[in-house]
Amino acid sequence: MNHLKNLNYIQQECVKNTDGPMIIISGPGSGKTRVITCKIIQILNMGINPYNVLALTFTNKSAKEMVSRVQSMIKEKSLSNLWAGTFHSMFARILRFEAELIGFNTHFTILDNDDSKSMIKRIIQDFKLDKEIYKPNAIFSKISLLKNNLINPKKYENDYELQKTDNTKNQPKFYLIYKNYVERCKKNNNMDFDDLLVNTLNLLKDSPKTLLKYQDIFKYILIDEFQDTNLLQLEIIKILAEKNNNLCVVGDDSQSIYSFRGANINNILNFNNLYPKAKVFKLEENYRSSKNILDAANSLISYNEQKLEKIIWTQKEQGEKIQLTKIESDKSEGLMIAEKIKKNYPEKKYSDHLILYRMNSQSRSIEEGLRRFNINYKVFGLSFYKRKEIKDLLAYLKLIVNKQDEESLIRIINFPARGIGKTSIEKIRDYSFDKSIPIWKVLKKINDIQININGGTKKKIIKFCELIEKYSSNQFKNAFELTNLLIENLNLINLLNKENTIESLSKVENIKELLNAIKLFSDEQENNTIANFLDQSVLVNENENKNNEDNENYVSLMTIHQSKGLEFSHVHIIGMEENIFPSQQAMFSKKDIEEERRLLYVAITRAQEQVHLSYCKSRFRFNSYIANEPSRFLNEINKKCIHELDLSNNQKINYKKPVFKKKESVFTFKTPKKKLIKVSNSKYEEKKIIQMNLEIGKNIKHNIFGKGKIVNLTDLNQKMEVEFENNTKKTILVRYAKFDIID
Repeated sequence: MNHLKNLNYIQQECVKNTDGPMIIISGPGSGKTRVITCKIIQILNMGINPYNVLALTFTNKSAKEMVSRVQSMIKEKSLSNLWAGTFHSMFARILRFEAELIGFNTHFTILDNDDSKSMIKRIIQDFKLDKEIYKPNAIFSKISLLKNNLINPKKYENDYELQKTDNTKNQPKFYLIYKNYVERCKKNNNMDFDDLLVNTLNLLKDSPKTLLKYQDIFKYILIDEFQDTNLLQLEIIKILAEKNNNLCVVGDDSQSIYSFRGANINNILNFNNLYPKAKVFKLEENYRSSKNILDAANSLISYNEQKLEKIIWTQKEQGEKIQLTKIESDKSEGLMIAEKIKKNYPEKKYSDHLILYRMNSQSRSIEEGLRRFNINYKVFGLSFYKRKEIKDLLAYLKLIVNKQDEESLIRIINFPARGIGKTSIEKIRDYSFDKSIPIWKVLKKINDIQININGGTKKKIIKFCELIEKYSSNQFKNAFELTNLLIENLNLINLLNKENTIESLSKVENIKELLNAIKLFSDEQENNTIANFLDQSVLVNENENKNNEDNENYVSLMTIHQSKGLEFSHVHIIGMEENIFPSQQAMFSKKDIEEERRLLYVAITRAQEQVHLSYCKSRFRFNSYIANEPSRFLNEINKKCIHELDLSNNQKINYKKPVFKKKESVFTFKTPKKKLIKVSNSKYEEKKIIQMNLEIGKNIKHNIFGKGKIVNLTDLNQKMEVEFENNTKKTILVRYAKFDIID
């Protein structure tokens, strides 16, 4: 009974009750992994063969950790035949034995997502459909969602509402693609990830003998993270558990945050309706966070109507209040968080800090702030400048600056798709190599050289060259103007918005954030050319994680969705503003708002000692400063748990300004020895600002915008907001602007 020794009373009861259906509602930090591990040991100690236990998780890492823990506590037993793994891996294992019963060969190929999208792309081409209307990524996502909601092509064909929606979206042939995709998979002996579940359910329903076989094998079924299951997974579990009825599910409805992947919160909310005699256990004692953090989390989640009642508590001390900071801008937010982390170092290591954001695009200003303070960090997922859509746009900018940059040229010659195929590109590269002529010169002379490319493609190449030449001219004032017009010309935002997937909308946000970065650069630098932007803001990125290669002491950056299951001493949650958190896509749905609230609940409960929330007075988005309202969620957190701080009008960020040196095409990121106290280019400029004696209410005359009145001053009077006589408002950088004070 050693496995029960370190468990509290409720945890022990969860472990000792093995027979019949049961649900364990496990709050954050309540030791659920330990409970599941000990429960498997309890079952095996009853004399049950590991072969008769099915333990399902959502990641292979979780499964391996579970098996490792069990094995360390019962070393005398072999667990080699324990069925422990993800839904997909366990059901793929079944299908390897039984696939012939549903018309597949047991040596079927499992398609990854890229394989599936390639097949869909070919189907769209075969039926001569418009690839701008039928985007392979969006079609694949829709097919996946349909499969996980038990809607096969036949059922889809008979659903009038679904057909009506397709017509509204100008996709009347979607059904044809879906049907053909499923047929080709079967014909080619292929299964995608969703098919591993769909075909398992079909197998169990269509073959009673096979169903009975696996019901006899799986005498005990345990499922972790049950709140993340979808309808398809639930149906398989219900049918497998029907005979023995020994089903134990573990999860937390308050941490259900994956509806975009098809997860259905109703699976956990309605478990007792499916199994009225199920035992219910609640793991409510938290071993991770302070009382103050849990009080804040409990007060927030109480606003959700769709929930299972529970109160998470702890025996830990009250702890520090949540710090809520109002800050001037997203740039200032990044600097403020970096300064706070630096001040606490080395008492708190960098690795004690986790920075969370709602959208990937928010990482850029945080990365910039951390770099300014020379703080090691690691972005989980791709760092901002390494994301494909950003690299594609930067390739355009690099080619505009340098026509001999052939890597950039090849990357974007057919991005976005303009009908210059791989075969044509290879012919151009071969010609360039054979004749020792740069690829750009080959493109420019495409009509004058002997190369086997059709006339239509040549016209597209000429048009591409004209595009690059246009933006290479000196007609554009600065880097921002050029990039903004280029993105409009390429129609990137509209193309991605039409896809209307989680992935495409994230790309839109990232592109807009790149524009934000270039706009800030253009406003603050006198030499605000694209070449200088690439030098100072992009190439430094090559060194961003160099110090982390052999160093585990780094700040972690990630989206909240990625943070589930993690814990850190200090957690910083940024962008607590309406339209960001909750996100703009969730604003019109009560159901979606509740999921956003659960997302913040997850973020807060990652913290052991301290939570830092921040929101901006104005955020630079969509080419201008936008004043956002503070997130509604801030009003839902018990005020007794929060200490508020307003830094929006009186900021003083102390950081070492980076110096960029170019030497033999190698860019280095160095810190000058001289310490700068204010964000300024020189002592002369600081003195100039002070001597001007700027005050709110004073009148000025600007060399371009004319007469106006100062209505706001920020960043130690380095920025002023001016209302001009034509009723327009402009935010102006004092040190660069040409204006006079009018008495």
